Amino acid sequence: MSVVPILAGIGWDPQLRGILSVLVGVLVLMGSVYLLLATNLASRLGFLLAVTALSGWMIIHGMVWWIYPPGQGPSGRIPGWDVQEIIYGDLSQSLNDKVHDIDTSGLPDPVDLNKATPEEVEQVSEEHADQLNEWTLLPASDASRGEAQTALEALLVAGEVPGLEDSTTRVFTYTFETGGKPQREDDGIWARITNRVTNTLRITNPPHYAVVQFQPAQPQVAVAGQPPPVPVPDPDAQVISAVLVRDIGQRRLPAALLTMGSALIFGLLCAMLHVRDRRVAEHRSASVPATTGG
Repeated sequence: MSVVPILAGIGWDPQLRGILSVLVGVLVLMGSVYLLLATNLASRLGFLLAVTALSGWMIIHGMVWWIYPPGQGPSGRIPGWDVQEIIYGDLSQSLNDKVHDIDTSGLPDPVDLNKATPEEVEQVSEEHADQLNEWTLLPASDASRGEAQTALEALLVAGEVPGLEDSTTRVFTYTFETGGKPQREDDGIWARITNRVTNTLRITNPPHYAVVQFQPAQPQVAVAGQPPPVPVPDPDAQVISAVLVRDIGQRRLPAALLTMGSALIFGLLCAMLHVRDRRVAEHRSASVPATTGG
């Protein structure tokens, strides 16, 4: 068999070339260190020291991956919104008791509300606090609202609600939010510090819910030479509500497991080295029996 096709295949396949690059790096870097230790301290002790140093380095690396934002190392499940249920019509049909507290009868028109500023939407939430209870209206520019609508879009495109697969056939109206970790009361330095510290030290995460409401779009006729008309909800159509719960994810779990696993291995290897050193010290301090002449 010719060697040229094999080398050409290795140079072409990026996955195979990446595996070989890692193997060569491991053999050259770790192998050279082990070879140096083995020639000076014998093979077993050299291997023990090399593995101990590697586990200590992995502790530092794992802590960097654990502390800094994900993307620099192994990452777990990304936080996001999970759709729990879809309700047609009255919110009292929801399996979540908290959803029963929402009353949208006195709220402003959703088309106008979606054009309002965050400050105006916050004022509306305060004015209708008795109707919304613990729920808060989210403006169109809110990041949580965008994430919740994106998660819902994936189900709608997949046909969860027949007839509303296309984004032009539906219009999002109100979006509500409740629960989650407490938000800071103001933008002051002390409020930022206390809110960050208390939320970081909080062991459990309170449930975080969102309700996204939408309606079928009202049929409109496009005018030639004009931009497509903006979809507006059909006032005679049934309101559809989606209840979502926040999944906090496990982005830092792999880095945490790597750090703790490396620390466990490092501790065991250090204990083995300590036991070996004690035995060597005992052997060196032992008295040599006197020899008698024959």
